[in-house]
Amino acid sequence: MRLSKIIGQVQAIDRMVDEDVPCEDVLAQITLPAEQKKADIGIAMGGVGSDIALDVADIALVDDEVKELPHLIALSRRMMITIKCNMSFSMGLNFVAIVLAIIGILNPVVGALVHNAGSVLVIINSALLLQWKQNK
Repeated sequence: MRLSKIIGQVQAIDRMVDEDVPCEDVLAQITLPAEQKKADIGIAMGGVGSDIALDVADIALVDDEVKELPHLIALSRRMMITIKCNMSFSMGLNFVAIVLAIIGILNPVVGALVHNAGSVLVIINSALLLQWKQNK
């Protein structure tokens, strides 16, 4: 970005602040080109973060404890493993059910029950993340 463009943006923001323009409109004027953006994810802290920061963040921590970030990262990794397992299980179960239905072993009612039972198992497996604790 050229220096003259940056100075122009700063002057425009100063004018907006002097005219009591709402913060959302001022922040909308602050844009970075894609090559200058360094973060893949935004994390806002609940207590000290402004409403705008909480709105634009990908993750919002309820308390202001930075020490929770390693737990957050470990939980997100565990969540991705759970998602991949759930997808594999459900696609495998549906594939087997379709093959059995084509062969004639599985009638439509039993097929629907198998499909719904698989969905329930996926939900239960996902719900286990609520009790997940990081091994220390």
